[in-house]
Amino acid sequence: MSHSDATSPWPKLLRRLSTSTRPSSSVPDSQRPPPLPMRPSRMLYQPQQLWTDSRPGTVVVSPGLQGLSLYVDEQQRKYESAQQRQQQREQPHQKPQTPPSAADDRAPTTERVAEFKLDIPNGVCNMTQHPGDTIVGSVVVTVTKPTRAQRITLTFVGQERVYLRDPANTSLIPSMVKADYILFEKRLSLWGQEIDNSSQQDAGSQMEVLAPGTLRIPFSIKLPHVNYPATIKRDKVCRVRYLIWAQFERPGTFRDHEMITLKEMMYMEPLAYPTRPREVFRINRTIEPFADSSTSGVAVQVDGGLSQLPAMAGDRILYQLEIRAVRSATASGAELDGQRQSVPYTVRYVRMCVVERLYVRGLIKGSELSQSYRTDLFSFTLDPTGQVPGKHSNSASVFASTGYLRLPVDLCPFESKQLNRTYELRIECDVADDSSLLDKVTRQTSTYTLFTPLDVCTVSPDGFTTAALNNAYTDETMNISGIAPPAHHLAAGEPTIRVGGWEMERSYIKWDKHNPTWIELVKRKAAA
Repeated sequence: MSHSDATSPWPKLLRRLSTSTRPSSSVPDSQRPPPLPMRPSRMLYQPQQLWTDSRPGTVVVSPGLQGLSLYVDEQQRKYESAQQRQQQREQPHQKPQTPPSAADDRAPTTERVAEFKLDIPNGVCNMTQHPGDTIVGSVVVTVTKPTRAQRITLTFVGQERVYLRDPANTSLIPSMVKADYILFEKRLSLWGQEIDNSSQQDAGSQMEVLAPGTLRIPFSIKLPHVNYPATIKRDKVCRVRYLIWAQFERPGTFRDHEMITLKEMMYMEPLAYPTRPREVFRINRTIEPFADSSTSGVAVQVDGGLSQLPAMAGDRILYQLEIRAVRSATASGAELDGQRQSVPYTVRYVRMCVVERLYVRGLIKGSELSQSYRTDLFSFTLDPTGQVPGKHSNSASVFASTGYLRLPVDLCPFESKQLNRTYELRIECDVADDSSLLDKVTRQTSTYTLFTPLDVCTVSPDGFTTAALNNAYTDETMNISGIAPPAHHLAAGEPTIRVGGWEMERSYIKWDKHNPTWIELVKRKAAA
């Protein structure tokens, strides 16, 4: 035993372990002790070969760290393989497709009809149509081989639908019944046989053949001077829409094939003419309280007016209001020398709201039903005159306010067989007790509501004359603002459809591999 081993405080077993794990450069091979034998009771791990490199300066990693590194690498490989399998399940393997060249002779699709669509310019389908306007577009059909076909038709339909509560339903949950009405339905054959050709014997002999290529058929729809209802949709209330679509009919082995394009919706708006010149609309109304109101003996007196009525959509209206709380006429001793007695109540807040009113009617199970719906378009709170700007609460005896009301730009009243749309102005007043303005717990408050009609038109009332109004629907030479007023919605005029009218009557592109249309369809098929 060496001197260092004798003086070391560590046990003999630990001294032998520390000596066996020293670097190879510090212990010569001749002085290296033999490895410890395996003890079955403790199952100590001993590798078969501890020293694999005896070069000077080489640091040997312990077997425990080597095993840990192998374990971590194995877990990393398992995790990466699991991630790859998960990605393959979420995204199925697709073979990379390269677009063919322009000289590729393969057809872009296996279908006989490669393309059939309705093409309406964005400047037409995105704009609002009025009586007398013209809707233009084209029908595009592309076939890959000679095709026998019957016809290509265009349909323009105006539909109106209203929802009414079923009177026979006595449950707590009301059930709605719909009533439909067709404003008009026009169809025209743009290519092939006429629509009224019902002879099956002559149908086969009169069929035409479409050559391989792209056929573009332009069309135009002339709207009559008829005030059809505006395009509108209100869930479970009403719906008015105008649809255009094309249909391609060709014979088949067992049945005829019919293809229909996507239905394009057109936005219509009638012309609402004024019925009187611009003037001040005066308001002098008294709002009585409800029977169960906490302020049953208090009424609200509203005085003021609205200027520049009738107004157009988007105009500014000057309003001036003076609102005060007075004693109700139903209370005892309300009248005193023809004047309303003052009460210890104050009008604290006043709100104005533009309301859309829809009046629907229809024939349900043999009986005529009608209902009315109100929808708030926008509202704002008035500022009392003389108070701090932005402070809506009022403490004076009279709530006085003056300002401008900006109307929305999409207001359009109309009248049809099942639906009427008008606009109203709602004034809401919150009344509170003077004696408890600082105590919100004991304060007695109540809300009073006043509805007043809001006359809106789409044709400027400037230059309005009584003679123009009297002759509006009889003499077109005397009209309002130089525009002949259109007929009523019940007039006999209907839209007129014809082929062409805005460009060449018919255009045809030959189907070959050097055509840009061929190249585009080939690329589209390859990318699909």
